[in-house]
Amino acid sequence: MTEPTVTLFSSDLLSKWGFNDGDTPESWLHWCETQGVDHNAFSFPWAALVRKHLVPAIEQDVTVLEILTMHNPIRAQTVDGIDVTQLWRGGGGGAPTLTPELVEVPMAEVLRLALEETGLSEARRHRGPSPR
Repeated sequence: MTEPTVTLFSSDLLSKWGFNDGDTPESWLHWCETQGVDHNAFSFPWAALVRKHLVPAIEQDVTVLEILTMHNPIRAQTVDGIDVTQLWRGGGGGAPTLTPELVEVPMAEVLRLALEETGLSEARRHRGPSPR
């Protein structure tokens, strides 16, 4: 059996509503529940996942921008040197095709990035009181 993954779609870089509109994926919440991981102890690491796994896989030259918002928190600013910020709300004409279409990131890697961003150790990832 293969490990569950989070799917990152390249086209989500071009939309205000991409990457689950910035919301935590249900598949992640379910995985954390089955693993005994307290997902409330840290934020879902959208930006880190995109920077470390999606952007390096994209064949086009993409620059990204992190945005403090309740929507998609990381979006493409340029693709092959062309500003694409007008596409975030669906305007400005046709969107470029980004390849590959998607990348899959194993849940264990998502957890590692979430813990790294929060500064929590692997030993404290599970529910319950911290050891003294």
